[in-house]
Amino acid sequence: MKKLFLAICFSLLATAPETLHAKATELRDAAEMQAVEQRAANPQEIVDERIPTGENPAEMEDFIKERLQTVVVTKLDENEDLDALKTIDVQHSAEYISALKESKKSTFQKIYDSAMNRISGNTQKSRDDLAPVYDDVYYYTNDNAADNTAQQQEEWQKPDFAVVDVELPTGEKILAPAKEHIPYMFSKIEILPTGLINVSETVVVIANGEKLKNGLSRAIPKFSTSRINVRHKVDVDLLSVTINGQEIPYKLEEIGNKILLTPKQEYQLQPGIYTYQFDYILDRQLWYYDEFNEFYWDVTGSSWNLVIARAGASVSIPGDQKPLSQNLLIGYPPELTQEGAFVTEGRNNTLGFAAEVPLFIGEGMHLIISIPKSDFLPPDFNKAFSWFVADYGDILFAVFALAAILISYIISWKYITLGHSKQKTGAKKTAPILRYLIKAGFDKVSFAAWLLELFRKNIIDIQESNGNILLIKKTDSLNSLNRKERKALSNLFPNKESVIAVNAQNMLKFRRAYKLIEKDTQNSIKKLSLKLNFGYLFFSIGMLVLAEVAISLLSVNFTQSILIMLSCTITMAFYVWIMKIKFKSKLLGYFSKGMGALIILFSIMMMSIYIHPVSALLILAIIYAIFAYTSIFAKRSGLIKNNIKEALEYKEYLSKSSESISLGRDFLTQQANILALDIGDKFPCVPNIKDYYRLDVIGELIKKL
Repeated sequence: MKKLFLAICFSLLATAPETLHAKATELRDAAEMQAVEQRAANPQEIVDERIPTGENPAEMEDFIKERLQTVVVTKLDENEDLDALKTIDVQHSAEYISALKESKKSTFQKIYDSAMNRISGNTQKSRDDLAPVYDDVYYYTNDNAADNTAQQQEEWQKPDFAVVDVELPTGEKILAPAKEHIPYMFSKIEILPTGLINVSETVVVIANGEKLKNGLSRAIPKFSTSRINVRHKVDVDLLSVTINGQEIPYKLEEIGNKILLTPKQEYQLQPGIYTYQFDYILDRQLWYYDEFNEFYWDVTGSSWNLVIARAGASVSIPGDQKPLSQNLLIGYPPELTQEGAFVTEGRNNTLGFAAEVPLFIGEGMHLIISIPKSDFLPPDFNKAFSWFVADYGDILFAVFALAAILISYIISWKYITLGHSKQKTGAKKTAPILRYLIKAGFDKVSFAAWLLELFRKNIIDIQESNGNILLIKKTDSLNSLNRKERKALSNLFPNKESVIAVNAQNMLKFRRAYKLIEKDTQNSIKKLSLKLNFGYLFFSIGMLVLAEVAISLLSVNFTQSILIMLSCTITMAFYVWIMKIKFKSKLLGYFSKGMGALIILFSIMMMSIYIHPVSALLILAIIYAIFAYTSIFAKRSGLIKNNIKEALEYKEYLSKSSESISLGRDFLTQQANILALDIGDKFPCVPNIKDYYRLDVIGELIKKL
């Protein structure tokens, strides 16, 4: 009732001079008082003869617009704490709404008190001194009310706060406060026999550069819910948006459970009065039950962070049959009320709805219409299938991607077990790598084999003198070495030294070099494994990306959806990798894996805003499967199995060819491999190779390491 009394009081401001000439009737006797009370108790008995027959839908639209002329247009936003500086606020909680309603003095309360002070000469009247409004006639129980009419007219024609002249789409000219609000909103809704809903919304806004800096956005629910709590996605097709008659490019974005109609390019809305026209088509907003169809719609969206002074809608339904029922509720769910709601029905297929009280921030105007099923075309197979894809397509695409990855793994593993996975990687197999393949690790022999490779490249010489083993650096040209090898060599020969003895004093230098070559060899094995896994990785990641592209195509904004999904996927992949790492410190490991689990959970929640939660979990399963199968393929029994076999075959080849290799310089080329493959006993020192035979010296070096 509070907002109804406020509407009565401030309709003076809304209708300017015309309202000031409204009739004021004094109640002279008990009979007249009883008649007024009877009318107040039974407002439904009052019939407006102007209600259209419904033969022309335009008549209903004009009638509702005319009806809205009696509704208040006002807002004085003196309490900045009530409103955040943004247009759309889709995060209203019950606590927030309660706080707004229970604040010390609401905005309307201040307007009411101010008006009462002016009308009564600073002597405030109770709200109960005002009776309900019927048409444009106001009934006062105060005998002095008629005498104050001239004073009211003078006060309201010259308000002491900022106001603007607003011409509404109805042609009505009003005087409204210059604070940001929506003085007028009208929605024209056409329900088609196919179940599609044509919506054309006219929204007048007063902007002053606070919340409406970048224009007005419109929020539409992303899901529609049936009476039995079944939920499905709403399909929105944006036709056009105009501002003061000029078309402006808008786009659809998903934010939480809302679809946001927002400008494609940011622009600065200058202070002024603007008329927005939103035209769009809804699908799946109509629910099909066994005995009837039902249309539910929140006309205002319950998301604008602005007061809506006037709101109305006309609805055109198909066929000639009357709707089974129609209702209008106003307020915050679940505290919806019919108070201040006006509903009228034409003869055939038009309905009119109006909120006769201002709608506070986040309040909705909910209309529900039950319609005979015979006036609609039942959904055919193609439409039902398209709805199924819209609801569960993201799950299906994710399942297909995961199934394809699993099948490819099974096929690949069969090829491995049958020995058909001989892939040419082009990887260079050095002596340490050959030993790593056959020994599954890096050891002193691997490091000594690397020194023999430096000897072969004529970078160092290895000699024995008086029981001492010396490494002699012969050149500074290290182009044939990679970065880690050059760094290891610089650790052996620091400060431009050219000779180093293998003894306890220099053992720290050898350890540093050893660690660098060990890490370089391990990295080379990982690169080899990655090259062997490239085909599987390429296929698996490709299937994951294709699934996410297909899922994004189902969303209202492809670019927004694919960017969110890819960023969450990369984040989850990174932290899955972190969780697979073995940390030396248990405390660091527990902390890292705990944080990784939380971030993965957060990423799933982020993705669940845009896709089904099951789809988000399936994408995580795909990521884990890619890591798991790649790890399996990288094991010695996996794709690298054939490389191990090749290393063993090469060892056998060198053993069988020992005589021919020992005849010349082939021994110099193979000396490091001979040491790494543990076949040095097959190659004794003979005169043909004694100048570059170092297997005996390197054996002593290994003992000293």
